[in-house]
Amino acid sequence: MWIERDYTNKIKEAVKTRPVVLLTGVRQAGKSSLLQRLFTDAEYVTLDRILLAEEAEENPTFFLNRFKNQVIIDEIQYAPSLFRDLKIIVDENRNIKGKWILTGSQQFILMQHVTESLAGRVRILNLGTLSARELNRTNLLKNKRDLLWKGGFPELWAEKLDAKEFYEDYIQTYLERDLKQILNVTNLRDFRRFLSLLAIRVGQLLNYSEISKEVGVAVNTIKAWVNALDVSGLIILLPPYYNNLGKRLIKAPKLYFCDNGLVCALLNIDSLDTLERSLHLGNIWENFVLSEHVKEGFVAGKDIFFFRDTNGVEIDFIIEKKGELFLVEAKHSERPNPAKLNFKKIAPLFKEKVSSIVACGVEEKGRIALKDFFLYNPLNGSIL
Repeated sequence: MWIERDYTNKIKEAVKTRPVVLLTGVRQAGKSSLLQRLFTDAEYVTLDRILLAEEAEENPTFFLNRFKNQVIIDEIQYAPSLFRDLKIIVDENRNIKGKWILTGSQQFILMQHVTESLAGRVRILNLGTLSARELNRTNLLKNKRDLLWKGGFPELWAEKLDAKEFYEDYIQTYLERDLKQILNVTNLRDFRRFLSLLAIRVGQLLNYSEISKEVGVAVNTIKAWVNALDVSGLIILLPPYYNNLGKRLIKAPKLYFCDNGLVCALLNIDSLDTLERSLHLGNIWENFVLSEHVKEGFVAGKDIFFFRDTNGVEIDFIIEKKGELFLVEAKHSERPNPAKLNFKKIAPLFKEKVSSIVACGVEEKGRIALKDFFLYNPLNGSIL
Protein backbone atom coordinates (compact mmCIF):
# COMPACT_ATOMS: atom_id res chain seq x y z
CA MET A 1 0.00 0.00 0.00
CA TRP A 2 1.33 3.44 -0.94
CA ILE A 3 1.08 6.22 1.66
CA GLU A 4 1.05 9.75 0.24
CA ARG A 5 3.80 12.00 1.59
CA ASP A 6 3.46 15.69 2.37
CA TYR A 7 6.95 16.35 1.00
CA THR A 8 5.82 15.65 -2.56
CA ASN A 9 5.25 19.28 -3.56
CA LYS A 10 8.52 20.47 -2.02
CA ILE A 11 10.46 17.91 -4.02
CA LYS A 12 8.66 18.77 -7.28
CA GLU A 13 9.32 22.47 -6.77
CA ALA A 14 12.99 21.87 -5.97
CA VAL A 15 13.47 19.85 -9.16
CA LYS A 16 12.08 22.76 -11.18
CA THR A 17 14.51 25.30 -9.74
CA ARG A 18 17.83 23.57 -8.94
CA PRO A 19 20.27 21.48 -11.00
CA VAL A 20 20.76 19.05 -8.10
CA VAL A 21 18.27 17.91 -5.45
CA LEU A 22 19.49 15.91 -2.46
CA LEU A 23 16.93 14.09 -0.35
CA THR A 24 18.36 13.04 2.99
CA GLY A 25 16.86 11.21 5.95
CA VAL A 26 17.32 8.13 8.07
CA ARG A 27 17.31 4.70 6.50
CA GLN A 28 13.86 3.35 5.65
CA ALA A 29 12.22 6.78 5.72
CA GLY A 30 10.99 6.09 2.18
CA LYS A 31 13.32 8.34 0.17
CA SER A 32 13.99 6.14 -2.86
CA SER A 33 10.41 4.83 -3.03
CA LEU A 34 9.02 8.36 -3.04
CA LEU A 35 11.42 9.59 -5.72
CA GLN A 36 10.82 6.62 -8.01
CA ARG A 37 7.08 7.18 -7.68
CA LEU A 38 7.37 10.89 -8.47
CA PHE A 39 9.83 10.58 -11.38
CA THR A 40 8.80 7.45 -13.22
CA ASP A 41 10.82 8.29 -16.34
CA ALA A 42 14.07 8.88 -14.46
CA GLU A 43 16.80 6.28 -14.55
CA TYR A 44 17.47 4.76 -11.14
CA VAL A 45 20.78 3.47 -9.77
CA THR A 46 21.69 2.59 -6.22
CA LEU A 47 25.19 2.68 -4.82
CA ASP A 48 24.12 0.06 -2.31
CA ARG A 49 25.40 -2.24 -5.06
CA ILE A 50 29.10 -2.63 -4.29
CA LEU A 51 30.38 -2.79 -7.87
CA LEU A 52 28.47 0.33 -8.88
CA ALA A 53 29.75 2.18 -5.83
CA GLU A 54 33.33 1.17 -6.67
CA GLU A 55 32.94 2.36 -10.25
CA ALA A 56 31.41 5.67 -9.14
CA GLU A 57 34.21 6.23 -6.63
CA GLU A 58 37.13 5.19 -8.80
CA ASN A 59 35.95 6.59 -12.14
CA PRO A 60 33.34 9.27 -11.36
CA THR A 61 33.57 11.01 -14.74
CA PHE A 62 32.81 7.84 -16.66
CA PHE A 63 30.01 6.95 -14.24
CA LEU A 64 28.25 10.32 -14.49
CA ASN A 65 28.62 10.73 -18.25
CA ARG A 66 26.51 7.65 -18.90
CA PHE A 67 23.39 9.53 -17.79
CA LYS A 68 21.94 11.65 -20.57
CA ASN A 69 18.59 12.35 -18.93
CA GLN A 70 17.19 12.67 -15.42
CA VAL A 71 18.62 10.17 -12.95
CA ILE A 72 18.07 9.17 -9.33
CA ILE A 73 21.33 8.15 -7.62
CA ASP A 74 20.52 6.40 -4.37
CA GLU A 75 22.85 6.30 -1.32
CA ILE A 76 25.38 8.63 -2.91
CA GLN A 77 27.46 8.79 0.28
CA TYR A 78 29.12 5.53 -0.80
CA ALA A 79 30.94 7.38 -3.60
CA PRO A 80 32.03 10.80 -2.27
CA SER A 81 34.33 11.32 -5.29
CA LEU A 82 31.20 11.92 -7.37
CA PHE A 83 30.59 15.36 -5.89
CA ARG A 84 33.61 17.09 -7.42
CA ASP A 85 32.89 15.75 -10.91
CA LEU A 86 29.20 16.49 -10.53
CA LYS A 87 30.04 20.12 -9.76
CA ILE A 88 31.98 20.39 -13.05
CA ILE A 89 29.13 18.86 -15.05
CA VAL A 90 26.53 21.09 -13.41
CA ASP A 91 28.60 24.24 -14.02
CA GLU A 92 28.82 23.37 -17.70
CA ASN A 93 25.04 23.01 -17.93
CA ARG A 94 23.58 25.40 -15.33
CA ASN A 95 20.38 25.88 -17.35
CA ILE A 96 19.41 22.20 -16.90
CA LYS A 97 17.23 21.84 -13.82
CA GLY A 98 16.43 18.70 -11.88
CA LYS A 99 18.56 16.26 -13.82
CA TRP A 100 20.47 15.03 -10.78
CA ILE A 101 18.32 13.68 -7.95
CA LEU A 102 20.35 12.22 -5.10
CA THR A 103 19.55 10.44 -1.86
CA GLY A 104 21.69 9.72 1.15
CA SER A 105 21.23 8.24 4.60
CA GLN A 106 24.57 9.01 6.21
CA GLN A 107 24.37 12.76 6.54
CA PHE A 108 27.63 13.01 8.49
CA ILE A 109 29.47 11.93 5.30
CA LEU A 110 27.19 13.70 2.86
CA MET A 111 27.10 17.23 4.21
CA GLN A 112 30.85 17.81 4.16
CA HIS A 113 31.10 16.93 0.47
CA VAL A 114 27.90 18.76 -0.46
CA THR A 115 28.94 22.03 1.17
CA GLU A 116 32.41 21.82 -0.34
CA SER A 117 31.39 20.93 -3.89
CA LEU A 118 27.76 21.82 -4.57
CA ALA A 119 27.11 25.00 -2.60
CA GLY A 120 24.61 27.16 -4.49
CA ARG A 121 23.79 24.33 -6.88
CA VAL A 122 21.82 21.94 -4.70
CA ARG A 123 18.56 22.00 -2.77
CA ILE A 124 18.76 19.81 0.32
CA LEU A 125 15.54 18.35 1.71
CA ASN A 126 15.15 16.07 4.69
CA LEU A 127 12.44 13.41 4.65
CA GLY A 128 11.29 12.20 8.05
CA THR A 129 9.29 9.12 8.88
CA LEU A 130 5.50 9.25 8.55
CA SER A 131 3.76 12.01 10.48
CA ALA A 132 0.42 11.69 12.23
CA ARG A 133 -1.18 13.78 9.49
CA GLU A 134 0.09 11.44 6.77
CA LEU A 135 -1.08 8.31 8.60
CA ASN A 136 -4.45 9.85 9.45
CA ARG A 137 -5.18 10.10 5.73
CA THR A 138 -5.03 6.30 5.50
CA ASN A 139 -7.18 3.58 7.05
CA LEU A 140 -4.14 2.01 8.74
CA LEU A 141 -4.29 3.86 12.03
CA LYS A 142 -7.09 2.10 13.91
CA ASN A 143 -6.02 3.56 17.25
CA LYS A 144 -4.14 6.84 16.95
CA ARG A 145 -2.15 6.17 20.10
CA ASP A 146 -0.49 3.20 18.38
CA LEU A 147 1.62 5.77 16.57
CA LEU A 148 3.27 6.58 19.90
CA TRP A 149 4.96 3.18 20.17
CA LYS A 150 5.04 1.93 16.59
CA GLY A 151 6.59 5.07 15.17
CA GLY A 152 6.30 6.22 11.59
CA PHE A 153 8.54 4.12 9.36
CA PRO A 154 6.53 3.70 6.12
CA GLU A 155 7.31 0.03 5.45
CA LEU A 156 6.17 -0.93 8.95
CA TRP A 157 2.69 0.45 8.24
CA ALA A 158 2.35 -0.19 4.52
CA GLU A 159 3.36 -3.85 4.82
CA LYS A 160 1.72 -4.33 8.25
CA LEU A 161 4.95 -5.69 9.72
CA ASP A 162 5.55 -6.82 13.28
CA ALA A 163 6.98 -3.74 15.00
CA LYS A 164 9.25 -5.62 17.40
CA GLU A 165 10.88 -7.60 14.59
CA PHE A 166 11.14 -4.55 12.34
CA TYR A 167 13.03 -2.46 14.88
CA GLU A 168 15.29 -5.28 15.97
CA ASP A 169 16.30 -5.79 12.34
CA TYR A 170 16.62 -2.03 11.84
CA ILE A 171 18.88 -1.52 14.84
CA GLN A 172 21.07 -4.50 14.01
CA THR A 173 21.43 -3.48 10.37
CA TYR A 174 22.25 0.10 11.28
CA LEU A 175 24.83 -0.96 13.84
CA GLU A 176 26.54 -3.55 11.67
CA ARG A 177 26.41 -1.78 8.34
CA ASP A 178 26.72 1.95 9.00
CA LEU A 179 27.89 3.08 12.41
CA LYS A 180 30.23 0.15 13.01
CA GLN A 181 32.14 1.03 9.85
CA ILE A 182 32.20 4.78 10.39
CA LEU A 183 32.96 4.87 14.09
CA ASN A 184 35.02 1.69 14.32
CA VAL A 185 32.74 0.35 17.02
CA THR A 186 34.55 -2.71 18.37
CA ASN A 187 32.05 -3.73 21.02
CA LEU A 188 28.47 -3.78 19.75
CA ARG A 189 27.23 -4.68 23.22
CA ASP A 190 28.59 -1.39 24.59
CA PHE A 191 27.04 0.53 21.72
CA ARG A 192 23.67 -1.14 22.16
CA ARG A 193 23.75 -0.31 25.88
CA PHE A 194 24.63 3.26 24.93
CA LEU A 195 21.56 3.46 22.67
CA SER A 196 19.31 2.13 25.43
CA LEU A 197 20.68 4.70 27.87
CA LEU A 198 19.89 7.45 25.38
CA ALA A 199 16.33 6.16 25.07
CA ILE A 200 15.94 6.30 28.86
CA ARG A 201 17.10 9.93 28.76
CA VAL A 202 14.67 11.19 26.12
CA GLY A 203 13.56 14.72 27.00
CA GLN A 204 16.42 15.16 29.48
CA LEU A 205 19.58 17.26 29.43
CA LEU A 206 22.47 15.49 27.74
CA ASN A 207 25.24 14.60 30.19
CA TYR A 208 28.20 12.95 28.46
CA SER A 209 30.08 12.13 31.67
CA GLU A 210 27.10 10.37 33.20
CA ILE A 211 26.55 8.22 30.12
CA SER A 212 30.27 7.49 29.90
CA LYS A 213 30.31 6.06 33.42
CA GLU A 214 27.26 3.89 32.81
CA VAL A 215 28.48 2.49 29.48
CA GLY A 216 32.08 2.13 30.63
CA VAL A 217 33.77 3.91 27.73
CA ALA A 218 35.63 7.21 27.45
CA VAL A 219 33.75 10.52 27.37
CA ASN A 220 35.26 11.36 23.96
CA THR A 221 33.91 8.08 22.61
CA ILE A 222 30.43 8.94 23.88
CA LYS A 223 30.70 12.37 22.26
CA ALA A 224 31.70 10.79 18.94
CA TRP A 225 28.80 8.33 19.10
CA VAL A 226 26.30 11.06 19.98
CA ASN A 227 27.60 13.27 17.17
CA ALA A 228 27.24 10.46 14.64
CA LEU A 229 23.64 9.81 15.69
CA ASP A 230 22.89 13.53 15.63
CA VAL A 231 24.19 14.32 12.16
CA SER A 232 22.72 11.10 10.78
CA GLY A 233 19.31 12.30 11.91
CA LEU A 234 18.57 9.46 14.32
CA ILE A 235 18.61 11.74 17.35
CA ILE A 236 17.83 15.42 17.81
CA LEU A 237 19.85 17.62 20.14
CA LEU A 238 17.54 20.47 21.05
CA PRO A 239 19.41 23.62 22.10
CA PRO A 240 18.22 26.03 24.80
CA TYR A 241 16.69 29.39 24.02
CA TYR A 242 18.75 32.07 25.73
CA ASN A 243 18.67 35.04 23.37
CA ASN A 244 18.91 38.21 25.49
CA LEU A 245 17.45 36.51 28.55
CA GLY A 246 20.46 36.74 30.84
CA LYS A 247 22.97 34.20 32.07
CA ARG A 248 20.96 32.14 34.56
CA LEU A 249 19.99 29.59 31.95
CA ILE A 250 20.86 25.96 31.25
CA LYS A 251 23.09 25.64 28.18
CA ALA A 252 23.28 21.87 27.67
CA PRO A 253 21.02 20.43 24.90
CA LYS A 254 18.07 18.13 25.50
CA LEU A 255 18.00 14.73 23.82
CA TYR A 256 15.28 13.32 21.56
CA PHE A 257 14.96 10.63 18.88
CA CYS A 258 13.76 11.22 15.33
CA ASP A 259 11.04 8.57 15.69
CA ASN A 260 9.09 7.20 18.65
CA GLY A 261 9.32 3.66 17.35
CA LEU A 262 13.08 3.61 17.88
CA VAL A 263 12.72 4.93 21.42
CA CYS A 264 10.11 2.34 22.35
CA ALA A 265 12.05 -0.52 20.75
CA LEU A 266 15.15 0.39 22.75
CA LEU A 267 12.99 0.49 25.90
CA ASN A 268 11.40 -2.92 25.09
CA ILE A 269 7.96 -1.33 24.68
CA ASP A 270 6.16 -3.41 22.06
CA SER A 271 2.47 -2.66 22.62
CA LEU A 272 0.17 0.19 23.54
CA ASP A 273 -0.63 -1.50 26.84
CA THR A 274 3.06 -1.68 27.74
CA LEU A 275 3.48 1.97 26.82
CA GLU A 276 0.50 3.12 28.89
CA ARG A 277 1.99 1.39 31.95
CA SER A 278 5.53 2.61 31.31
CA LEU A 279 7.29 5.09 33.60
CA HIS A 280 8.60 6.67 30.38
CA LEU A 281 5.18 7.56 28.94
CA GLY A 282 5.52 11.29 29.59
CA ASN A 283 8.95 11.47 27.99
CA ILE A 284 7.81 9.40 25.01
CA TRP A 285 4.87 11.76 24.49
CA GLU A 286 7.27 14.71 24.63
CA ASN A 287 9.47 13.01 22.04
CA PHE A 288 6.46 12.53 19.79
CA VAL A 289 5.46 16.19 20.04
CA LEU A 290 8.93 17.35 19.03
CA SER A 291 9.31 14.84 16.20
CA GLU A 292 5.98 15.92 14.70
CA HIS A 293 7.21 19.51 14.51
CA VAL A 294 10.50 18.41 12.97
CA LYS A 295 8.60 16.41 10.33
CA GLU A 296 6.69 19.58 9.50
CA GLY A 297 9.97 21.34 8.70
CA PHE A 298 10.93 23.01 11.97
CA VAL A 299 14.66 22.76 12.64
CA ALA A 300 16.23 22.36 16.08
CA GLY A 301 18.46 25.34 16.73
CA LYS A 302 16.83 27.40 14.00
CA ASP A 303 13.10 27.39 14.69
CA ILE A 304 12.65 25.31 17.82
CA PHE A 305 14.32 25.35 21.25
CA PHE A 306 13.64 24.60 24.91
CA PHE A 307 13.78 26.89 27.95
CA ARG A 308 15.05 26.09 31.42
CA ASP A 309 16.67 28.36 33.98
CA THR A 310 18.94 27.34 36.85
CA ASN A 311 15.94 27.23 39.19
CA GLY A 312 14.32 24.50 37.12
CA VAL A 313 11.58 26.68 35.58
CA GLU A 314 11.04 25.10 32.18
CA ILE A 315 9.04 25.17 28.96
CA ASP A 316 9.36 22.06 26.80
CA PHE A 317 9.53 23.89 23.47
CA ILE A 318 9.83 27.45 22.24
CA ILE A 319 8.96 27.68 18.55
CA GLU A 320 9.63 30.72 16.36
CA LYS A 321 7.24 31.13 13.46
CA LYS A 322 6.68 34.25 11.37
CA GLY A 323 7.79 36.65 14.07
CA GLU A 324 5.72 35.01 16.80
CA LEU A 325 6.81 32.80 19.68
CA PHE A 326 4.87 29.70 20.68
CA LEU A 327 5.46 28.29 24.15
CA VAL A 328 4.57 24.60 23.97
CA GLU A 329 4.19 22.19 26.88
CA ALA A 330 3.87 18.46 26.15
CA LYS A 331 1.45 16.72 28.54
CA HIS A 332 0.12 13.27 27.64
CA SER A 333 -3.00 13.62 29.79
CA GLU A 334 -6.25 14.82 28.21
CA ARG A 335 -6.71 17.75 30.61
CA PRO A 336 -3.41 19.05 32.06
CA ASN A 337 -3.35 20.76 35.45
CA PRO A 338 -2.93 24.53 34.87
CA ALA A 339 -1.05 24.81 38.16
CA LYS A 340 1.75 22.70 36.71
CA LEU A 341 2.25 24.93 33.66
CA ASN A 342 4.89 27.68 33.63
CA PHE A 343 3.46 29.94 30.93
CA LYS A 344 2.79 32.88 33.26
CA LYS A 345 6.34 32.75 34.64
CA ILE A 346 8.07 32.66 31.27
CA ALA A 347 5.87 34.54 28.77
CA PRO A 348 6.62 37.99 30.32
CA LEU A 349 10.34 37.50 29.59
CA PHE A 350 9.81 37.92 25.85
CA LYS A 351 9.19 41.10 23.89
CA GLU A 352 7.70 39.20 20.94
CA LYS A 353 4.07 38.19 20.64
CA VAL A 354 3.67 34.98 22.62
CA SER A 355 1.06 32.20 22.36
CA SER A 356 0.87 29.47 25.01
CA ILE A 357 -0.10 25.99 23.86
CA VAL A 358 -0.39 22.56 25.50
CA ALA A 359 0.13 19.50 23.29
CA CYS A 360 -1.98 16.94 25.10
CA GLY A 361 -4.35 14.00 24.66
CA VAL A 362 -7.50 16.07 24.17
CA GLU A 363 -10.01 14.23 21.96
CA GLU A 364 -11.31 17.25 20.06
CA LYS A 365 -9.67 18.17 16.76
CA GLY A 366 -8.07 21.54 16.17
CA ARG A 367 -7.22 24.09 18.84
CA ILE A 368 -9.28 24.41 21.99
CA ALA A 369 -9.06 27.94 23.40
CA LEU A 370 -9.03 28.17 27.19
CA LYS A 371 -8.52 31.31 29.25
CA ASP A 372 -4.72 31.38 29.35
CA PHE A 373 -3.64 28.84 26.72
CA PHE A 374 -4.71 26.62 23.85
CA LEU A 375 -4.95 22.83 23.77
CA TYR A 376 -4.31 20.61 20.77
CA ASN A 377 -3.60 16.94 20.11
CA PRO A 378 -0.76 16.24 17.65
CA LEU A 379 -2.10 12.69 17.17
CA ASN A 380 -4.89 14.29 15.14
CA GLY A 381 -2.36 15.45 12.60
CA SER A 382 -2.31 19.13 13.49
CA ILE A 383 0.45 21.16 15.08
CA LEU A 384 0.69 24.95 15.28
